[in-house]
Amino acid sequence: MISSNGALTFDTTNNIPGGYSAWSFANNLPSVSLFNNTIFGVYQDIDPSVGGEVSYELITLNSGCRALVASWNNIPMFSSTCNSSLYTGMMVLYENTNIIEIYIKEKNVCPSWNSGNAIVGLQNANGTQAVIPPNRNGLDTDWSVTNEAWRFVPSGTSITSLKWYEGVGTSGPVIGTTDVINVCPTSTTVYTAEITYTLCSGTALKETSSTTVTVNGNKTWNGSVDADWNKPNNWTPNIIPNANDCVVIPVTANNPIISGTGYNGLAGTLSVLNNATLTVNSLNNISVTNWIKVQTSGNFIFENSASLIQLNNDVNIGNITYKRNANIRKLDYVYWSSPVLNFNVNAISNPIVPGPIYKWNTTISNPNGGQGNWENASGNLMTKAKGYIVRGPNTFSSTTASTLYGVFTGIPNNGVITMPIERGSDVNTTFHAGLNGTEINNYSDNWNLIGNPYPSSIRGSQFLFDNNSKIEGSIKLWTHGLLPSLINSPFYGTFLYNYNPSDYLTFNFTGTSCCPAAASDLFIGAGQGFFVQMKDGATATNNVTFNNNLRSASYSNNTFYRSNNSNSNYVENLERHRIWLDIIDSSNYSERTLVGYIEGATMDKDNFFDANTLNIGAMNIYSMINNEKYIIQGRSLPFSSSDEVPLGINVPTVGNYTIAINALDGLFENPLQEIYLEDTTLGIIHNIRQQPYNFSSSAGISENRFILRYTNTLGTKEVFENSSANAFIKNDILLINANQNISNIQIFDLTGKLVKTYNPKNLEKQFSDNFTFAKSVYLAKIKLENGITVHSKLMN
Repeated sequence: MISSNGALTFDTTNNIPGGYSAWSFANNLPSVSLFNNTIFGVYQDIDPSVGGEVSYELITLNSGCRALVASWNNIPMFSSTCNSSLYTGMMVLYENTNIIEIYIKEKNVCPSWNSGNAIVGLQNANGTQAVIPPNRNGLDTDWSVTNEAWRFVPSGTSITSLKWYEGVGTSGPVIGTTDVINVCPTSTTVYTAEITYTLCSGTALKETSSTTVTVNGNKTWNGSVDADWNKPNNWTPNIIPNANDCVVIPVTANNPIISGTGYNGLAGTLSVLNNATLTVNSLNNISVTNWIKVQTSGNFIFENSASLIQLNNDVNIGNITYKRNANIRKLDYVYWSSPVLNFNVNAISNPIVPGPIYKWNTTISNPNGGQGNWENASGNLMTKAKGYIVRGPNTFSSTTASTLYGVFTGIPNNGVITMPIERGSDVNTTFHAGLNGTEINNYSDNWNLIGNPYPSSIRGSQFLFDNNSKIEGSIKLWTHGLLPSLINSPFYGTFLYNYNPSDYLTFNFTGTSCCPAAASDLFIGAGQGFFVQMKDGATATNNVTFNNNLRSASYSNNTFYRSNNSNSNYVENLERHRIWLDIIDSSNYSERTLVGYIEGATMDKDNFFDANTLNIGAMNIYSMINNEKYIIQGRSLPFSSSDEVPLGINVPTVGNYTIAINALDGLFENPLQEIYLEDTTLGIIHNIRQQPYNFSSSAGISENRFILRYTNTLGTKEVFENSSANAFIKNDILLINANQNISNIQIFDLTGKLVKTYNPKNLEKQFSDNFTFAKSVYLAKIKLENGITVHSKLMN
């Protein structure tokens, strides 16, 4: 229905031919108070009863499609004071394309009526969405104009397609399919656009048009001085390229090399011609604003840890060679992801034959009675952004690491890349042991092995942020290949044990599970595969998305398994106060967990700040949230010294263990901030800041024995194996000597069970009594008259 106020509406609920159309409005679109399902153009206060003509016509175009034309010609503005000001405009609605055009030949303002309000735009059927050109909404500043037009194009599938060809006509190579393309020819070149229209008759119409690009702004490598990219005299003209230049690398006596440490070469577009070679040395980068074209016999080489960064989502042509080294033994697996298109996974270490190759299938059954298992991937073309694991070659040593020289050759991946993820049908809501001892819960079938798809590092925190609605907020990187080594404790100094990172490094906004010295963010190296966990729910699929905002020349790419780099924004600036705790067995092997008080975290589960874990039958330490296990837990600020954090452990064998601080930061670096470990089984609150806590345990899981806390409510002082008292067993007699009177003695077995209590009748510094229990290791808890409690290990 054509409105006398300059609108075309398809909503006849409140409007009938010849009916009344409200002229007064004080709204912006979208608005339920204005016409719904309507084209406004120009919707204003006009008066066709005074003069002019309102009309429409349905015409047939040369394409066989129709167009509805509605027009307002020389319509006076409303009000006797404005009747001399006229409005002339037109709407055209095109069949098949669904394009809508609004033409304004003349539009004036009558401020005395309706405050001069006027609208150009579209509104949907319920008044909740609208599209309006800039400064053309109802409450925008009054405006007048002549000879203005607006086109509204649907966001759905177009009925036209476009191809750009290099050369005159359509016989040359296709170089683009978008309205606007970036080209950088080495000489003056003709380009031809071919547009294909699907007509209403069902036939197709093709139209072509050519344009010529004249070359006068290239930066061409001449290599007249040496191979250094960063010297002006090596370029014609003699200026080092910037991010807007069309850079051409021809054959010269000196092939260009981007070298130094952290040097970043720049180009707008980059062409490497036949038989020419461009090399980016290790730890250096090249940033290209648009596309890269490497001719058939051209060579574009990236040494290990070099990076290619691209800003725009252009299509690349031709192959690069990207090198990525891994230091491994024969039985070590490397988690790979291809930075180039359609690369065969078997060729990574060519000509060396790799060991077994696998990919992860989230939904197939596994030997643990759950879902998710490895599948053979030998011979596969590597899917963009998918992860693969490759074992070391059989020719490598089983004990001494060697360098595996990985090489990827192909078209470099660029732009928006999506990777499908999925979760299985396992809906277990509680932790329970699987067939081989590894726990299963509702998250166990949510793991997906994906990977960095670009020939540069990517920023882990940004990837998590971009995909927050699809995956849990943590990344797991495989770090296997690092042998344990006996070191001084980074916190206690003289306390020695093996630092052996867990097989998977876990990163989220709280921090990194294995590495207190790691920087705030995680930068995933080129060629690196990693695990993520899809959000839980019923069986489903989704996609994670990678794009060029994950890439930067400032991001480190020099560590393949994991990267440390201080460049970050949101994550870097978070307020954080953290404690890394280790559990150590009698062989000095250790595992680690992280608890932090973090800006933005809560005491409940948080996607970005908490990362769950499972007992896999091996030694483990973790914190608890509502009976769920977390390798990383972020807790809310402000910090309260009354807070208590339940800790769980799993120990595979009966024996002696130690819990110790590995590192602290934030407020916990203050030596006056107390940190305690409560052993609820033994009734001990131990100052773990002063020394590690030694205890005995039976094999299995314990989730209510230990609490991390910051006050000593018992008011006792605990000491271990010192000169205050010592105990030993000889000939089935328990003997204790102390430097203070002994008031109470408790004996515990390895499980923490109290087996005997002694209450001396007389307070003396020596004590003895029969001890006829089974041969084993016991713990004596000796309370002295001065309030000190001494713990002493007993061998019977």
